[in-house]
Amino acid sequence: MNDDEKNGKKDGKRVKKKSKLRRLLLVGVVGVLLAVFTWGNANAAQDGAARYPGTDTRGEASKRVVLGFYQEVLGKQRLDRAGEFMREDYIQHSPGLKQGLAGYHEDYKLFHSVFPDLAGTIHQIVPQGDKVMLLATFKGHHVQSGKELVFETAELYRVQDGKIAEHWDAVDYAAMQAFGVNLPGGDQPSTRTDWSGTPQQRRNLVTLLYTVNTFYRQPQAPVPSAIAPDLIQHQAGLEPGLRGLADNLRSYRERFPDLTFEVKHTVASDGQVVVFWVWHGHEKGTGKELRLNRADIFRVEGGRFVEHWSRLDYRAVNPFGLK
Repeated sequence: MNDDEKNGKKDGKRVKKKSKLRRLLLVGVVGVLLAVFTWGNANAAQDGAARYPGTDTRGEASKRVVLGFYQEVLGKQRLDRAGEFMREDYIQHSPGLKQGLAGYHEDYKLFHSVFPDLAGTIHQIVPQGDKVMLLATFKGHHVQSGKELVFETAELYRVQDGKIAEHWDAVDYAAMQAFGVNLPGGDQPSTRTDWSGTPQQRRNLVTLLYTVNTFYRQPQAPVPSAIAPDLIQHQAGLEPGLRGLADNLRSYRERFPDLTFEVKHTVASDGQVVVFWVWHGHEKGTGKELRLNRADIFRVEGGRFVEHWSRLDYRAVNPFGLK
């Protein structure tokens, strides 16, 4: 190879590096512009909310309804009290489950006929306005074998006129398959981001969307991260810290080069922020499709994400050996 050819290859590599750097920097710029744009919308929304001073932007009233439902109906197994907390026209978005209060009664009786002591324990709860998100673990024993079922969920409720009106979720259905429970997957309709909260709620939403559009889309992008280097990690199988989360994302991107994210719901309190979203891509080489329904929650401190939990349907990732 002559000198001209060698120099040509070097020049080509430099061009590729510069091109990649431009793309990564563009991601950062897009994230910043998104933050500025959404912050402007937040101010406009707050102006509107100010005209309605009775609005409970922190969602404390909604939170009480959902907690009451869990404590009285699920905790004490008082199905007869479900109507005190749930509207007759309750909308159920979880695939395979029935609609309305009457449909909830049917599903409840069916599940408890197989797992009589099934009950949920709440670990985290994040309210905002009429939305309430909670992380829960459900446990119950199979009526025939006595084996214990344990599955984790992220639940999203909308409260209307003091009662639960609508429900979405992200559930680890893989845990149920061993017991012959095979609920269908499928997309659930999205909701709009609510910018009418407190200044801190809005800042947390901006930080979330900035992180989604920078770090999650390009884990190695040379832009400031809103995630603390010593991030406390609660997702099973992931190493602690920002590095552990970045390594997990890189493993997905290497496996699914066309990986995209569709944000379905956001919920923000003054100290936490939540995203329900769908990860979608095709496996390199085989073209097999990934469609992962999941929810991630971050605790915010000093404007940065310092702690992380997640819930995902492992039926989607187990065939690929991912976490």
